[in-house]
Amino acid sequence: MIRMRGGISGWISGAIGGGALLVSLAGCQRQADVTIHQRFAPRAQQELKLIGDEAYVLTSGDEQTCLLTSSLPNALRGPRAFVLYFRGPNVSGRVLIDPNQSVAVRGFLVQEVGALAGRTDFATGSVTYRDVPFRPGWRELVLDVRCEDGSEIRGKLVAESGPAEVRAYERRHAPDVATLAPTTQPVEGQPTRTRASTSP
Repeated sequence: MIRMRGGISGWISGAIGGGALLVSLAGCQRQADVTIHQRFAPRAQQELKLIGDEAYVLTSGDEQTCLLTSSLPNALRGPRAFVLYFRGPNVSGRVLIDPNQSVAVRGFLVQEVGALAGRTDFATGSVTYRDVPFRPGWRELVLDVRCEDGSEIRGKLVAESGPAEVRAYERRHAPDVATLAPTTQPVEGQPTRTRASTSP
């Protein structure tokens, strides 16, 4: 069963071109509503509205890391198809995206399936961080992001405290995570190829 804020139950659908991305939302605060604009993509994929419940945040010292995953269009459930992963300072308020600054937001979008599969890194924009009342460790985030391939990501998500989920993703996708900051630790494998080289 899906629970929306206010206690209303139902299915929530996000329109994507000619189809819809449907994801079950569990919990009154555990949700995301994020739109990816891709002007270079085929018409049906130029505006992807992701609505999901797999949003997690890990707070560690001066840094907070967020992870959002979503399944395929037209799927109630299914394998992961889109990933947003980003890091920023452990503060509240608006933080700019700047890959060249240590105290800034750095992150990427990964599309895991389809002709546009690949990674594109955040280039400019901002993320606004807010606390969630009565939910210790949870964060509300407002995204206004432009990526290196021209994709634009806008919307809001509420991320629950999920250290295990974030760390599991970081272990499985260490080469991608390592692109965001220098590391002295050995990393096995290669990062996901960038969408800048795969976009039409």
